[in-house]
Amino acid sequence: MSMVLNDISLGNQTWLISDTHFFHANIAEYCSRPDGWQDLILENWNHFIQPGDIVFHLGDLALGKKEDLQALAPLLKGNLYLIRGNHDRRGNAFYESLGIKLVKDPYRLEHSSGLSLVFSHQPIVPLMPGILNLHGHIHNNPAPELGPRHINISIEVRQYRPWRLGDVLQPYLK
Repeated sequence: MSMVLNDISLGNQTWLISDTHFFHANIAEYCSRPDGWQDLILENWNHFIQPGDIVFHLGDLALGKKEDLQALAPLLKGNLYLIRGNHDRRGNAFYESLGIKLVKDPYRLEHSSGLSLVFSHQPIVPLMPGILNLHGHIHNNPAPELGPRHINISIEVRQYRPWRLGDVLQPYLK
C-alpha cells in the first residue's frame, strides 16, 4: 500500500535540502552550477548526513532514468523524506521501493520554538501572517514577490549542501 505521510517528526537536527536535480542534463546551464555539481552534492550530502539522520528534501530530487535513481538512492546516507517537486514524476510506489518516504505538500509544523513553519516545494504566495515558508523550486533566481518569511532551501543558494533545520531557523528565533 502506497501512502503519503501527514505526520513526521522534525527537530532542529533534521537536515533540509532541495532541488538537487540529480541526472538533469540542463540544470547546470539553467542555474550556473559548477563543473562536477552532482559529485559535489553527493559528497556534501554524505559528509554532513550520517546513517539514521532524518533528511527532508523539499522536491526535485532527481530526473532521468528510473535506473539512475535506483542506483543513486543507496548512496545517499540518512532516512530520506521527500515532498515531491514538479520534476519528481515517478509513482509513489517507486519512491517507496527505494526507501524514500513521501510527505504531503505543503507540510505544516509547529516548531518547538513556537515558530509556525510550512514546508513546500514551490513558495507559498500569499503567505499567511506569522508563518515561515521553507521552500525550494526557485533555485538562484530572484523572486521579488517573496518576502523575509520565505526561506529558500534550493541547493544553489545553500552551498550545494544540506542544512540543519535549527541552523536555518536561527535568524528567526528571538
